[in-house]
Amino acid sequence: MFIRRLATLALAGLLPFAAAAQQDVEVKFRFKENPNSITGCIQADSSFTRVHTFKIVNGQVELRSAGGIDVKMKLIRPNIYEGRYDLGRMNIIYTADLGATPPSLVAQSRDGGCKWNAVKA
Repeated sequence: MFIRRLATLALAGLLPFAAAAQQDVEVKFRFKENPNSITGCIQADSSFTRVHTFKIVNGQVELRSAGGIDVKMKLIRPNIYEGRYDLGRMNIIYTADLGATPPSLVAQSRDGGCKWNAVKA
């Protein structure tokens, strides 16, 4: 009896997360240059200052910009998604946190020398 009740409670607790994972989401972000980035990063600013659209559609997650950036992203923790993009010789890691208030998006080079933070557009 106890185990059956515990299993029912556990399932009921997971239902909101399962429902949230199935919902389609669209969030628009605009990056700002980060004064702590190394000087060479400024050359890539034009690629990042355009609006980026984060979408979850039918369980597929992607980030797109008018500048040609198209990144497939994966859930790495609840409400946190990550994707990678090669911008010439610079490898960029995108991290979107939809659980943050407001939602956040960060792009940074693999070595951490270049970093851009986005605000919800």
